[in-house]
Amino acid sequence: MVKIFPSLMSANILELKKEIELLEPHCDGFHLDVMDLHFVPNLTWGPTIINAIAKAVTKELFIHLMVEEPEKVIEYLQLPENSIISFHKISTAKPSSVIKNINKKGWRASLAMSPDDPADGVIPLIDQIHQVLVMAVRPGSSGQEFIPQTLDKVKFLDKYRKEHDLSFRIAIDGGINEDNIKKVVKAGVDDIAMASAIFKAEDRIQALKKLRKLAGDKE
Repeated sequence: MVKIFPSLMSANILELKKEIELLEPHCDGFHLDVMDLHFVPNLTWGPTIINAIAKAVTKELFIHLMVEEPEKVIEYLQLPENSIISFHKISTAKPSSVIKNINKKGWRASLAMSPDDPADGVIPLIDQIHQVLVMAVRPGSSGQEFIPQTLDKVKFLDKYRKEHDLSFRIAIDGGINEDNIKKVVKAGVDDIAMASAIFKAEDRIQALKKLRKLAGDKE
């Protein structure tokens, strides 16, 4: 089943609890972009806010760490079991250790790939992770246009897991909307983080329901 995660970076921050309560019955979980103004040119949530959000939700949390030395941030997080923690391989000197620490805490490790990263860059660690996150835009800000070539990376990963009988999930983030969600799912994506397509809609629930239907939801 394809899962959709509204990305709270685009939500109304002053009404965050209401945003979560409104969407939670209709989504699979929530996506949080964590930026440090060093690894990417933007600054978002810190551990205190992330931990507060973790207490307010009942569904999965999908956290994307766009930070230098993610191992330091991870030590401050207090998250439910099975939360997804994604980080970039180049953001740390010891990616394997970070993965092991995430898994040890009862969370699920994910490796994120920027548009310019090689498709096979995660393969050496693929048997240690739950998910690969393919960025379809440049990391750092919301509202960018989808980069179509990133679907080649999705197709490569989908082919690889089928050929090697692996079960890792493929996620995508960046510019996904009504016009391209079917192509994304067809390419092999399992988890979708979505911001503008939901939070810029006049009726967020209806937008989310329509996106779920386009993604193949039978309900």
